[in-house]
Amino acid sequence: MRVLSVVIPAYQEGRTIAAALGAVDEGIEPLRARYEVELIVVDDGSTDQTYALATGFARGRADVRVLRHPCNRGLGAALRTAFAQARGDFIVTLDADLSYGPEYAERLMCVLERSGADLVLASAYMRGGTVENVPWGRRLLSREANRFLSLATGARLRTLTCMVRAYRARLLARLSTVCDGMEINHELVFAALRLGAKVIEIPARLAWSDERVRAARPLRLARTAVQIGGVIRSGLAHRPALLLALPGLLPGLLPIVAVLLYLLHAPARTIALGLVLVAVVQYAALAVLAGQLAAFCARGTLARRSSAAQMQPR
Repeated sequence: MRVLSVVIPAYQEGRTIAAALGAVDEGIEPLRARYEVELIVVDDGSTDQTYALATGFARGRADVRVLRHPCNRGLGAALRTAFAQARGDFIVTLDADLSYGPEYAERLMCVLERSGADLVLASAYMRGGTVENVPWGRRLLSREANRFLSLATGARLRTLTCMVRAYRARLLARLSTVCDGMEINHELVFAALRLGAKVIEIPARLAWSDERVRAARPLRLARTAVQIGGVIRSGLAHRPALLLALPGLLPGLLPIVAVLLYLLHAPARTIALGLVLVAVVQYAALAVLAGQLAAFCARGTLARRSSAAQMQPR
């Protein structure tokens, strides 16, 4: 019987981890008829009760393993730790807060097997997908990040930041990644596409629980800027021509950032700094675009002159 590894990275999930693991255990029950299933939980350096509760859930069960980082290293590091320890021919990754329900493990695996794909993504932003109860600021940032990353795939895929997926282990063994943070999600997709892997999506429902909404930390300018920078770097690394698209994406960003920071009750100095940073990025992108257009025009002029010279009688 083939082996399926279900991976759940967790950080500071002590309030909900026990219930989440119980729900996942129930949700993957139909898969046990077709696979030998192992559940791998990676505690990424939590300082609350996450590790204790996860090990309590695993006690006496040979099909559940709990791995632990001594300090918080990030989602990318947690996934690499799990992938290195997984025995499965297939690997499904789920989020610990169950923003996507545990039933997606079976749905993803059914599509993976039926389609012959190497990687199947749960997609809230493709047609048929939905987003519910996510705070509007985070929803806006997520939607726009995925819109930009989608451009890098030629609009083949719509959601690249979600970690809820099903992989063939033979594909993961060929993927080289370096990101320790959330960027691991789109890094893995781009690496798979560069190898010519078959990557598809299924529509999915992203929904935050009321408890998660209440527990959500306020957006921080510095952290948000780092995440935006990571998305832009990742997209440009996969498709450098996207640099030409940045000016078209940015003009509406200035008022969006201003309103967002105002609604987050950011200090006036932070708002001013944020707007200056956005303006600098806008003008820098426009300058690069102007330079590229000038280069294209210069090349065209030289080509026309060369062609004309060749056509003149000697």
